Amino acid sequence: MKGDRGADQYKPSFRPYDDAMIKKLLLALLLLIALFLIIIGILMWKELGQSPKGERLARIQQSPNYKNGAFQNDPPSKMFTSGDASPKEAPKPDHIERAPVKPLPAIKTALKDLHRDQDLVIWFGHSSVLIQQDGIRYLIDPVLDSRFPLSLAISPYKGTDIYTPDDIPEIDYLIITHDHWDHLDYKTVLALKDRVKSVVCGLGVGQHFEYWGYPSESIHELDWGESIPINKNTKLYALEARHFSGRLSGNPTLWASFMIAGPRNIYITGDTGFGDHFQKIIAQFKSIDFAIMENGQYNPSWNQVHLMPDGLVKALDILHPKYVLTYHHAKFTLSRHSWYDPLENIYQSSKDKPWNLLTPVIGEVIDLDAPKNTEPWWRLN
Repeated sequence: MKGDRGADQYKPSFRPYDDAMIKKLLLALLLLIALFLIIIGILMWKELGQSPKGERLARIQQSPNYKNGAFQNDPPSKMFTSGDASPKEAPKPDHIERAPVKPLPAIKTALKDLHRDQDLVIWFGHSSVLIQQDGIRYLIDPVLDSRFPLSLAISPYKGTDIYTPDDIPEIDYLIITHDHWDHLDYKTVLALKDRVKSVVCGLGVGQHFEYWGYPSESIHELDWGESIPINKNTKLYALEARHFSGRLSGNPTLWASFMIAGPRNIYITGDTGFGDHFQKIIAQFKSIDFAIMENGQYNPSWNQVHLMPDGLVKALDILHPKYVLTYHHAKFTLSRHSWYDPLENIYQSSKDKPWNLLTPVIGEVIDLDAPKNTEPWWRLN
C-alpha cells in the first residue's frame, strides 16, 4: 500500500538513556558525592580533635577502667540491646511530636551581669548548664553554636538558640562529661578559650583541648574517683557513669559524672544508664542538695547507656536529692519519643516524692538559696 512504511522506520536512531550515558551520570554523581565528603572532611577535620598519645595515652593505659585498648563500663554495657528492648517491639504511641511546632519559651538573662556571690543554676537546653556556687563559676557541656556542620545532623528547636558563646561570662571551670558532639562542641569551646581558666574532663578528652589551643596546664583530666581542689570549701570529683565516649567510636576517652562537693553537694549525671554506681555515689557523699539528672533522648534499645523514665525515678529514689533539675531534652531531637515526654514523665512521677522537681525554661535563673517550684511550661506550647 502506497505510503505504508514499516514500523522500524519510525524507531529512534538512539535511546534517550543508553548505557554509556547512564555510566557517565553515575560517575558524575559519585564524583559529586566524593567532592561533598572531601569538603565536609576539610571543614570538620579540626573538629574531630586528636586521639590520646604520648604521656596522656600512657596514663590512660594505667587506668583500671581501660581494658583491651578502650575504656569499659562495669558491668559491660551495650550501646544497643535487642530482644524485648528493641525499638520494633517497644509500644508505639498514637501520636509522636518529635519536635515542637511553635518556638519554645526562653528567657535571655544578662549572664555577664550576674554577681559571683549569687549561688545559682541556669539551664541552656539539652545538657548545657551554668552553675555558680561559693564565688566559683562552672559551665557544663556547652553547645551554643548551631552553625554548619553540626546543623547538618541536628538543629536546635526554634526559640532554644538565643544564647551564643558571646553571652558567656568568664568561667572558672569548664566541665565536659564526655566526648560526644552534643556535649563537646568545637566551635563553642574554641570561642570560649580566652574566658576559661580551667578545663575538667575524663581521661583522654584533654587531647582535643590541647590540639585546639588550650594551655596544657589549664587541663585537668580525671579518672573515676579522682578529684581536684577548687578552694578551701570545695572539691570537684569525677565519678562513675554508664555510657561511652569518643568523637567517632571505640571509647578512646572516658565518660564521667561529676560532684561539686562544697557548701552544697551538686551532682551532674552526664549521660548514663541505670546502674549500681548510684548506690556508690550516695554511699560516698551521704547527701545531695541539687541533682542535675539525664532525662530524655531515651530509647528502649539504649537502656544500658541512657536513663529510661523508670530508671530515672529509681536513681532518684537511691540518691534522694533535695532538688532535681533534669536535662538532655528540649533542644534537639535525638530519639523517637515526643519532645515533651521526658518533662511530662518526670513531672508525673515526682508527685508524692520527697524531692523538689524544678522545671525552668531555658535561661531562667534558679536561686540555689531559695529554689522555687516552676510550672509545666511544655504544656502551653
